[in-house]
Formats: sequence, C-alpha cells, structure tokens
Amino acid sequence: MQTERESSLTQKEKLFLLTKFVEDHPEAEIQDFYKWLYYGEFGMEESSLIMTGRQSIPELHLILGEIKKEESESRESELIWEPMGLAARFVKVYVTKYFHMDCPVKRLVNLLERSPAFRGARMSFKLDWNLLKETALELRPELTRRDFINFEERINFHQLPALPYTDGYAEKNPFAYRVVSQKLFFDYFPEFEDNTVFHPFSGNESIIG
Repeated sequence: MQTERESSLTQKEKLFLLTKFVEDHPEAEIQDFYKWLYYGEFGMEESSLIMTGRQSIPELHLILGEIKKEESESRESELIWEPMGLAARFVKVYVTKYFHMDCPVKRLVNLLERSPAFRGARMSFKLDWNLLKETALELRPELTRRDFINFEERINFHQLPALPYTDGYAEKNPFAYRVVSQKLFFDYFPEFEDNTVFHPFSGNESIIG
C-alpha cells in the first residue's frame, strides 16, 4: 500500500530532519541512528512479536501499564509525537502525553495494528542509510567510515534486522512510546499535524521542539 506522503521529502528536508536528530542526541551511537531510520521506514515490528510471544498481556494493557508507571514517577514527554527516520511514513507517539491529551488508548492500539500496511521498501531504506552515514560522519567527527562498516558487518546489513536502542540512548530518552503510520495518525488526529516539522523550508520556518 502506498501512502500519500511517500517520497514527499526533498533532500534538503531529509538533511534537516537528520541533522536535527543527530544534534539533539549526542548520546546516540550508530545503532541508535539505525533504529531511528529503521522505525521510520518499517514501523514498530515489536508489537507483533509481543502479540505472539506474550499473548497473556494484550497491547492495550501494556500501554496502560506504561502510562500508570510514568504517572507514578511524574514523568512525561513534552511532545505528543515526533518524526521517525527520513521516509515520512511513521511517527513516534508518546503514550502518556497522548493519554493526557484525552486521546483514546484503544485508538492507538488500532493504529499500531494497522500500521504494518504502510511499511516502506528495502531500497529506500538503504539509500537513506547512505545519506545518514555521510551526514553523521560530518556532524560527529569521532565516528569513522570504518565504524559504520564494522556495524554493517556485525548486523548482516543485507538482512536489515531490527535492533534495540543502546543503553545510553534509552537512558537519555526514557519515555514510553509507540510507532505508528504518520498518515493514519494525522487522519484521526489532524489537530496535531505540523507540516513545518517535515517541511521547514516551505514558508514557515518554525519547528516543534
């Protein structure tokens, strides 16, 4: 299934998103860049694994448990969503903020279940990965081309496996979230759409923090 936003980002807009992510996350390692890009192209595959491996815990209960935990710790993201990757296919939705905006959790579960239909393509991912590598090498001088080659060899890059975030990145970004189709999310919640996040050069220069 094609999304109406496929290939909607120009090279300049992709570079903007990529630069912002790298600069906002100095703690990120190559594996974290990879996961961010992977989720943006293919979505959150873990949900299907949870459903098959932990059928006694429905996704709805998992999300409600995460919200309850964050509420008990007075911990909540300032954002309700943010972009993932460079394909403009998926967005990361922070579940506690989403819930506190009076959005139904059951709807989020439904969006998560429907999102696999919006998965992207291996070739698009590999092209964006090349762009990410070149940009990260410029912005993070401590990284080398050999670091990326070693990473690709370690994970069998041709298979494009999903990977977890590193401990350092997870510690700095602790909020519970789900990754859902951008199109579905904004179809149901148009009030949250902000095109300047994806198209900062199209008239309005403001971006969400």
